[in-house]
Formats: sequence, structure tokens, C-alpha cells
Amino acid sequence: MKRITALQATLKQKNDYFAIFNNANITYLTGFPGATALLVPQTGQCTLLVSEVNFEQAKTETHDFDVQLQLRGENLMERIGKQTCPNKLAVDSLTIEGWRALAKAVGGEEKLQLTSDLVRSLRLVKDEDEVKRIREACNLAEIGMQTAVENIKQGVTERRIAAEVEYTMRKKGSDGTSFDTIIASGPSGAYPHGSCTNRVMRQGDLVIVDLGAIYQFYRSDMTRTFIVGKPTEKQIKIYETVKLAQQRAFKAIAPNIAAARVDAVARQVIDAAGFGESFVHGLGHGVGLEIHEPPTLSSSSKDFLAAGNVVTVEPGIYLPDYGGVRIEDTVLVTEKGAEKLTSGMYTLIHNL
Repeated sequence: MKRITALQATLKQKNDYFAIFNNANITYLTGFPGATALLVPQTGQCTLLVSEVNFEQAKTETHDFDVQLQLRGENLMERIGKQTCPNKLAVDSLTIEGWRALAKAVGGEEKLQLTSDLVRSLRLVKDEDEVKRIREACNLAEIGMQTAVENIKQGVTERRIAAEVEYTMRKKGSDGTSFDTIIASGPSGAYPHGSCTNRVMRQGDLVIVDLGAIYQFYRSDMTRTFIVGKPTEKQIKIYETVKLAQQRAFKAIAPNIAAARVDAVARQVIDAAGFGESFVHGLGHGVGLEIHEPPTLSSSSKDFLAAGNVVTVEPGIYLPDYGGVRIEDTVLVTEKGAEKLTSGMYTLIHNL
């Protein structure tokens, strides 16, 4: 209940409510991912609205919440309006249509306040239990990456490798994948968010493997780049440049350091090697209940890092019609610097 208490302390007026709709925020505050909405008053018990599908499970798995049934066909916004009227509502996230419907239900938009960053700000610094779960998700990601190494070879499709990776992580305890597994070979590696296709691995292909596992709601993110066959001098240069950029950025991480500064450290290495225009995304992002959450590590970021943040460090070089290289770890910001929660396989491993 510490998280609920911290949130309630942010409500200014005694009779105000916080209406939470974002699934990750609800999971963070209740430990239950299947609710429709969570109503948090300034003081007193919170109300968890749950559909018939998840109602019995919610009653069993949650504590200290008033679990209420949302009937099929019931107008959710009208119900929330009746339960919170005449109080003002802080809202974490809604579609435009949902916002309009809720405004109508409470008697006007002046009674609503969008505070999308409030719960996310509480989620920025991970507690000991959260770090433990992320650490296990990272262990599972490393198992998945080793499976990818064992399966990358000529004649194997990207989708086959993704299937083997995901199956292995599931067998070892993953609750799912953090995102759609990326196996991007050859020219597809030039697309930072390339997916999986039926493309067959060929001699000389660079292969980007980007994967993550989920453990008890928390996620991991890890990327390595491999090659089918022996690397050329150009491929080695690109790989070593990205590797150096990642190493230096990792060493730059510490509490109270500007996230933009860490991004700049990696970018300087890639610029110096002549590939500056080919590093087309920010250095990293926060990881937790969601695969992309604050803080953001980019040239435009206004964030400062703090002990307890969990972020990715993922520089990359992408050359159209040629391929790409990305190396990524999930990293915990500590009181003295940083710790890699994913590790290993930092050489351009090649398979025939």
C-alpha cells in the first residue's frame, strides 16, 4: 500500500479522486493486470473496477481494495462519474473519445485534469523487489540470446530462430516476450525496428537479434549482432565502433548525470568513426512494467538519471542496403555508477 499512499499524497483536495486507466499503472499500484479502472480517493479505500471475465480472479489476488464488478454493457464513464461526483478527477490516460465521455459524465472538462506523468514518476525508481524481477527477466533474455547463437546459420529463416528463442525462454520461466522478437538479417538489419520474416540466412549476413522476456510483469531488453560466416574488415569496423560506443556510454552512467550527456558520449564515438548519420535513434529508454518508459536517453532528453532507474544502452549503426549493428544491455543505475543486468556475447560471433 506504500505506492497507493504516495499517490494519495499528491491529491490536493480531500475529496479529489485519481482515475487510473493505464494497465501498467494499475498493475504497479495493485499487482493485478486485469482491471478496467482504479479509483483512488485522497483518503480511504480504493475501488478496483473489473469486468466479469476477471472479477473472481481479482477478488482472490488483490488485497485492501474494494473490488467491484463492471457489468457487461455498462457505461464505464457514467459509473465513474456517479461514484466520484461531485469531486474533481485526475486522470492518467484516456483516448479522446473516453475523455469526452468522462467529461460529460462528471459535468464538464473543468472537473478533469490530465496528469499522465504522475504515476509514471513514481515508477521511475525501482524498489528492491522490482529490480529482482527485472534481473530474472534479464537472465531469461540471456538464455534466449544463447539459443539464437546456437541457431544462426545458413539456410535457417529469421522466423525459425525467433520461434526457438521464444520457446526456450518460455520453458525456462518467461511469462512472455517483452515485445515482438526481432531477427533482422542482411539488408533488413538497416531497419532499427525490423521484424522477422521468412528470409533465409545467407553467407556474410550481419544478424541483429533483439529480444526480451517478462517475469512477473517486468521486462528485459537485450540486443546482440552476429554474422553468418567470417566478417569483412568493414563489418568488424562497424561492430567494434558500436561496441566501443556502448562501453563508454555505460561507464558514463551515474546518478544525477544528464541522460542527454550519456547519449552524447556514445554519439561522439560513432561520429568519430564516420558513421554519425547512421546512428538514427536515441541511446536508450527506461524499462520496467513497460518496454519503453521514462527516463529517455537521447540528445533531446531533459531527464537526469537516478539510482534505481533501469535503462537500456543501445547504440547502433544502420547502413541502407547493407545491414546494421546494434548492441544493447538493460542497465541498473546504482549509487556509485551502473550495473549491467544483461551481459555476455560481446564478440562478433560467426556461424557457418
